[in-house]
Amino acid sequence: MAYIQNTDACFDRGAGHRNDWVKTAYSKALIQTESIAQTLGQLMKRGQLPILTLPGEEEDLKEIEQLPLVTGDDYDHVVVVGIGGSSLGAQVLASIGPKTHPVLHFWDTLDYHVMAPHLTGNNLARTAFLLISKSGSTPEILAQSLLVVEALNKFGGKEAVSRQVLVICEPGSNPLGRIADKWGIKRLDHNPDVGGRYSVFSVVGALPAILAGIDMRMVRRGAKEVLDNTFRTVDAAPRVGAALHHALHEIAGVSMNVMMPYSKQLEPMTHWFRQLWAESIGKEGRGTTPLNALGPIDQHSQLQLWLDGPNDKFFTLIINNEQDTSPLMDVGLASNDEALDYLKDHHISEVVQAEASATAETLAMRGKFLRRMEIGKLDERTLGALLMHFMLETIFACYLLGVNPFDQPAVEDGKRLTKMYLKGKA
Repeated sequence: MAYIQNTDACFDRGAGHRNDWVKTAYSKALIQTESIAQTLGQLMKRGQLPILTLPGEEEDLKEIEQLPLVTGDDYDHVVVVGIGGSSLGAQVLASIGPKTHPVLHFWDTLDYHVMAPHLTGNNLARTAFLLISKSGSTPEILAQSLLVVEALNKFGGKEAVSRQVLVICEPGSNPLGRIADKWGIKRLDHNPDVGGRYSVFSVVGALPAILAGIDMRMVRRGAKEVLDNTFRTVDAAPRVGAALHHALHEIAGVSMNVMMPYSKQLEPMTHWFRQLWAESIGKEGRGTTPLNALGPIDQHSQLQLWLDGPNDKFFTLIINNEQDTSPLMDVGLASNDEALDYLKDHHISEVVQAEASATAETLAMRGKFLRRMEIGKLDERTLGALLMHFMLETIFACYLLGVNPFDQPAVEDGKRLTKMYLKGKA
């Protein structure tokens, strides 16, 4: 496997006098994942769960790779206009991309000062825009799309709009699709059965990732390895993670789910996971709250609370054991100050790894509920494996809790009210 999961701390010290209760609840939940796996398998066979069949497909990637936006060299900048699941997954994948041309920008905000530089000036002729909305009716994306069309139309007329814009939305008639049809913009279909927060392996994540130089076949290969193992093995990592979280929530009162990678490149994944977990599990008065963090920086902001505050959190520390290419630290530059001896002849990655291990051990010693996930190399296969792990863990955890992992009914109320406010009817 591309990663190793260790949950020993949750049982050795974390549960205290409730240790046996947690173990019993965990074992019961793990057994329950077998029937959940069977249900998911049946849905896959009936073609009702494409988010879990995508890792085994390649034909769609061939089509994406032939798009003029990918094969050509017409643009220095590509602006990805999306929000939530229409943007976060792509940001995760692009974070490890080796290509720096074209430069990818993600408009996941409505702050005009972020958008304005891309809509004016000499760069506009060398900028392409990818507009993404699953439903084609997301208010934020429609507002931004109108700004894009206006800017390009003023610059070069309908031809510029048609040439420099690409749209991803559900097939059929919807507001974004109608804008595309009016201006001659090419449309790519967003599968209606793939929810936005689960769309990272689809065209939504794949197209920006390919532009960033990511090998999506390797991403999907890593995802499929985890997927196949999860359906084959009862103690597969995603099932263990879901069962453990469920047991800690039920028995130990854990109400927060903290993800903290010790890698800046994995920071976008914490934002992706936050949406995935929150929108999937928070329903009918149930669910736990996801918290995203980043090591080592949050050792200096949140660790005091975590160590000395309430024991209501399940921590996931992701540790990258890969050695970087930084030069060995030369303490001679500081006159061989003895206070710096511990840094002598170490790479900077070794400092990060030492801090990660120290934080993990300190949390465990304090009786906190800790999981360590360790990777040997942060590449496409590993990233695909981690993304699939957390998708599956989320789905299993939702089923264990008795909520639908795929809908988001409460969010739709906010979208409806936003439109009413703008119409002056709220």
